[in-house]
Amino acid sequence: MLGIISYNISIAQVTGFKINNRISSIITSQKDSIKTTDNEKKEVYKTLDIIQYNYLKLTKDSLESLLTDLENNLYNNSTGADGKPTYNPDIIKAKSDSITALKAQIAAIETRQDSLYYQYTKDYLNYRNVSVLNFGALRSRAFFDLIYGGEGNRFKALGNAGLSFGNKSGSLYSEIVSGNLGLFRVSLGAMISNSQNDDDTQEKQEEAYQRLVNFGGNTVLNFEYPLAYVHSYNNQYNFISRFVAKGTADFPAFGTSTEEWAGSGSFGIDFYGDAALSNNQLRFFFNVNANMIYGTDVFKTNLGVDNNNFSFGQVTLGLVFLENFKISFIVSTFSSQESLRNKNVVAGGQVLR
Repeated sequence: MLGIISYNISIAQVTGFKINNRISSIITSQKDSIKTTDNEKKEVYKTLDIIQYNYLKLTKDSLESLLTDLENNLYNNSTGADGKPTYNPDIIKAKSDSITALKAQIAAIETRQDSLYYQYTKDYLNYRNVSVLNFGALRSRAFFDLIYGGEGNRFKALGNAGLSFGNKSGSLYSEIVSGNLGLFRVSLGAMISNSQNDDDTQEKQEEAYQRLVNFGGNTVLNFEYPLAYVHSYNNQYNFISRFVAKGTADFPAFGTSTEEWAGSGSFGIDFYGDAALSNNQLRFFFNVNANMIYGTDVFKTNLGVDNNNFSFGQVTLGLVFLENFKISFIVSTFSSQESLRNKNVVAGGQVLR
């Protein structure tokens, strides 16, 4: 029996093959249903990823059947259910080792299946022209991987680092770490801002405004959830909407002109759209967002506004050229605070990876 088990294990190890020249797209409009590794039934298109997924399932089913038989055999022998128990340490150890090896192979197959289904999810988002309010945890993760994960050159305008310039002021922002937490993409970033205004109060307000129109503070905790993804088949045209929530903080020790800690929280909706030339050497984009902001007293004072809580939004236009250079302009701002409406244009530049 152990010989048969060992033989089956060696055969199973060679079935996790990879189909060469995998087409990363939907290959047929026909649908079928599969069970994911967490036992959920999903309706899927027939793709090469799903073909591999099904072959791996056949192997996993075979290994699971073998594992069940082996566990039952070992357990029944220990209780005498199949007759008089036979205690042989070498046989017991060999069977236990086989059980451990089978479980490891099954876990490896499930990991590979999860990877294939995740790739299929990205392919699905590329294939489906309109996705609105239908993003679960996996599809949300796939969406942000498409945007931020270096998938071609489509969304470089949404890059998460950059330099911007305003009225005698400037700021530099960089994302430090990021990852997915359930439905949300979570990131932590840092910003350095500076103003050359001769008036101390004006300098403080210009710096605070720079942080507000860019990412919010010199330390930023950002939560994003996709609401809509609409695109043409070749991604020459794209429209994206996200729910965005932020927690920001300004620390004197991090180089700001504020004498005390200032913090804020905000939530709102962000809209992004772009259109590219056929060769992708030039991509025009716009970005519009509207937010509700809740700040501390120091945050309010630094910004020079009347209330701790206020609405704020902005319109940004720009372009990406030669696939690696971004120029943007905040052309309009709107707010419940009059002092924040239609301030000076803020220009931004970025060398993209």
